[in-house]
Amino acid sequence: MSARVVIVGAGPAGASAAIALARCGIASVLLDDNPQAGGQIFRPRSDGGAPLIGHDARGSALRETLRRHAALIEHRSGHEVIAVYPGRKLWVASADSRAYELTAGHLVLATGAVEVSVPVPGWTLPGIYTLGGLQILAKASATVPAGRTVLAGAGPLLYLVAAQLVSAGVEVTDVVDAAAFPTPGQIAGMARVPGLFLRGIGFELTLRRLGVAIHRCSAIVEITGDGTVSEVVLAPLGDDWRPRADRRTRLRADVVGMSFGLRPNTELTQLAGCEHVYDATAGGWRVHRDANFATSVANVYAIGDGAGIGGVDTALAEGTILGHDLALRLGTTNAVLAAEAEEARHRLSSFAAFRRALVGWSGLRPGIFRAADSSTMVCRCEDVRLSDLDQALEAGIALPRGLKLRTRAGMGLCQGRTCAPAVQHRIAEKSGLPVAELPMPTVRVPLRPISVSALAALAPTTAAE
Repeated sequence: MSARVVIVGAGPAGASAAIALARCGIASVLLDDNPQAGGQIFRPRSDGGAPLIGHDARGSALRETLRRHAALIEHRSGHEVIAVYPGRKLWVASADSRAYELTAGHLVLATGAVEVSVPVPGWTLPGIYTLGGLQILAKASATVPAGRTVLAGAGPLLYLVAAQLVSAGVEVTDVVDAAAFPTPGQIAGMARVPGLFLRGIGFELTLRRLGVAIHRCSAIVEITGDGTVSEVVLAPLGDDWRPRADRRTRLRADVVGMSFGLRPNTELTQLAGCEHVYDATAGGWRVHRDANFATSVANVYAIGDGAGIGGVDTALAEGTILGHDLALRLGTTNAVLAAEAEEARHRLSSFAAFRRALVGWSGLRPGIFRAADSSTMVCRCEDVRLSDLDQALEAGIALPRGLKLRTRAGMGLCQGRTCAPAVQHRIAEKSGLPVAELPMPTVRVPLRPISVSALAALAPTTAAE
């Protein structure tokens, strides 16, 4: 099976690229593991209830536009790419437990972001979620946790999720923000995109008005409870977010949501053989792209947060730009779309300035990983504790791949999506090397569990059109 253009990811970036191509009369296959397009940011409520606070109406408009172009956009929801091979050959697993091969003439990867988790003592207790996990519960499952809820992390996602949960009826008592109040320079940079800046201020004002306590320059360094969460321990942070030993504060909690920003999901760009670079402003390791979003592999492109954290506006702009540019490569154009793509390119500079200021304010600092002690579980899939990592490092194993083979950290069900940042920062701390100078964590196929019968049914692929 082959297709002229395959787009992986129906979030803002991938969906807008498919729409741009369709406006030029070019068909595409749009693959996404979610039941509806829009990604995490545009995920609709499954119960049809009133939108949560911070709802972005562009998500509904995006889905409606996809439906209008259904003759040219083959949107395969519930289809997840589990492997990429040379020649842009994909293995795809569908929601009905089937698998098939698909070869793309042009492959667009819009794979989105992964949350950054920070291990602390007690973080494996029931009742602990990532911020995005709580957001999905509120949106997709129409389910919200009961009890006193404490949210911790840094950056805009923290305040967005807090405001959304409060609006859904969750008893959010405290927000624990690792970042300090932004400096005047950072405020000026974020004000380059006034709508986003004022939106963030609005979330914080909403929380304060409703009596939610906000603790700045602080982090959860321990979670305690007998079989479930009952209390969290806060510590003040130094400039690099290393927990200080003074002024511990204890808060009652039944539910905890905690994550520290986003990083690009690079699984497919790694499997495709693309070059990657470390870019702290973009969330860490990201695929290397040229000015037209082309990667180092011929006819493979990367857009959106999967290519570097930039936010929804950047993702929408990049999708429109790439869709237009790819249409030109394929011999067609649309005058109105060309003007929109040019305008989108101009907006990208403001979005980049906003992102730099945002990272300066709330970007991940390495000291936060010092909250773990020797008994803290780092890799939850394989039950690897910090002491296991340290023993391997003391034995002279100082590279991610060797540490993975020795301890199995990153070999479990999530393949390192949860533990990779903590493992890399521990290697960096013990070796004295910056994370940017360490090799990337490796990935392997299949990216998700699949039955042997589904693998056996995979048919040989045909040549791309």
